[in-house]
Amino acid sequence: MATPQRLPIVGSDDGTWGNIIRQYLMKEHYNDDTDDPVNGGHQNVTIRAGTTTAAPLTFTSGSLLTTPATGSVEFSTDTLYFTITTGTTRKTVAIYDDSSGAAGDTYYRDGSGNFVRLGLGSSGQVLKVGSGAPAWGSVNGTFTTSTQTSSYTITSSDAIIFANATSGNVTITLPTASGMAGYRFYIKRIDNASNTVTVARSGSDTIDGMTSFTLDLQYTALAVVSNGSAWYIL
Repeated sequence: MATPQRLPIVGSDDGTWGNIIRQYLMKEHYNDDTDDPVNGGHQNVTIRAGTTTAAPLTFTSGSLLTTPATGSVEFSTDTLYFTITTGTTRKTVAIYDDSSGAAGDTYYRDGSGNFVRLGLGSSGQVLKVGSGAPAWGSVNGTFTTSTQTSSYTITSSDAIIFANATSGNVTITLPTASGMAGYRFYIKRIDNASNTVTVARSGSDTIDGMTSFTLDLQYTALAVVSNGSAWYIL
């Protein structure tokens, strides 16, 4: 009769306890039947499948090792770590929340070492860098347009902004020039109302040395480009 694949049952396995326990332990623990300190360690680990109520493997958050140890896996708060052999360096395992993702999304590392989702851009856009992070923008000959009827701050994904002040004054605020070198934006007024359309700077930036620029008449426009520290009218 084959040795049962289980722990001994009290009162039912008299005389066979040793064999049952030996087989049970040796399924995953190393043993060479000698007095050797390597005996008892796991030679393989088999994790049973998870269920809808129980995860197959769960880590409890704790403190990180004072000195990283090669091959160690650690979990602290919201971050999972693995330590590599070269330089005994602790590495962060990249993880992201997939609940808000969509087909075509791109993920990149932010300044804190976390994965950040960049949603899929619009048709015809290309991936650029703005303010130290990747962003979708227009390519030469292809422009993204939007119409703004209230105050709006331009983003790196914009290209042409149509301002309509029919319902009230509109202020179009440029992004910070720092990190936006080479970016061009076009702002055009399309209404003939008496309200104002103002193109304003961010922070202490300037626009050709000015703090703002007014588009007084219908169909007047302004094109600006950043050199990385200020905005200049083209």
